[in-house]
Amino acid sequence: MALLIVAGACSKEGPAGKDGTNGTNGEPGIDGTDGTATCAVCHDNSELVETKLLQWGVSTHAVGGTYERNGTSCAPCHTSQGFKEVVLTGLQETAADIMDPANINCYTCHLVHDTYAVDDWALRASDPVALWIDPTISIDLGTGNLCVNCHQPRNVTMPDVTNPDGDFEVTSSRFGPHHGPQSTVLTGNLFYEVGTGYSNSMHKDVENGCVGCHMADAYGSQAGGHTFSMTYEYHGANAVWAAGCISCHETDDATHEAIEEWEAEYLPLVAALDTLLQNAGILTASGSAVPGTYTNDVAGACWNYRTIALEDRSMGIHNPKMVKKILQNSIAALTE
Repeated sequence: MALLIVAGACSKEGPAGKDGTNGTNGEPGIDGTDGTATCAVCHDNSELVETKLLQWGVSTHAVGGTYERNGTSCAPCHTSQGFKEVVLTGLQETAADIMDPANINCYTCHLVHDTYAVDDWALRASDPVALWIDPTISIDLGTGNLCVNCHQPRNVTMPDVTNPDGDFEVTSSRFGPHHGPQSTVLTGNLFYEVGTGYSNSMHKDVENGCVGCHMADAYGSQAGGHTFSMTYEYHGANAVWAAGCISCHETDDATHEAIEEWEAEYLPLVAALDTLLQNAGILTASGSAVPGTYTNDVAGACWNYRTIALEDRSMGIHNPKMVKKILQNSIAALTE
């Protein structure tokens, strides 16, 4: 019998061969973008962003403190996160309370750091706005539409002007347009329009509405620009910044003269309506509404008074023609 033995052998690698010839050089690659290039679109040496931040920093949007009103019905206008949410959903309330709320800031109004290009200055909302109280009414103020989203009345029922002697129940001392009727005053909407003779002032036709006046060329960080203010402190007194006015009123002096003439008409009318409403028992000396049952005419006159004298905060300057006639007709309705 034969025995076959198979054995495997291991061997070491031999020495390395001679290096081959270098290949042909390839095409140069495309230079990458500088990591900070997109930042410089806005954050350049013009200090434009810094200037806007200084102006915004003294604005009521920045320091008003109302961003702490973070409940579902308040958050849409009082917090940055709430505003961004309802712009997307089209609702009047947020889905939940906003935790860690932020005040109204750059990210609220602009699409900051979305594209890292000039589009970051784009407004978050610019379409015409259907009003919350009456969606059949739409306001279009161009870029001012962003402001209209919040600066409109909300969450209330208005008295019925078609039934002047009918009953209207006032259930809260806060009866009225709830703080934001600037856009409706400017455009002559959502007043209790008893009587006739109504018309709007030319302010309604200012290009881009709110923006055209409140964001005119800035006076440092005291007025205009992103301060949104039309007045500023001057030696302890309140002065009007007329940069947004002179395109129509031609000079600062003409602007101030027009305001003085208007106040001479406006203040007596407001005082007269105030007295009538207090006598009717619907208004306190401090301007609060008195809960109770009133006729629609009385409640409507109170709605007009609180809209114009307390909530609009322009002393009627947003729409002098309409405001004057609203006050006159409200007075007539309570004295006839």
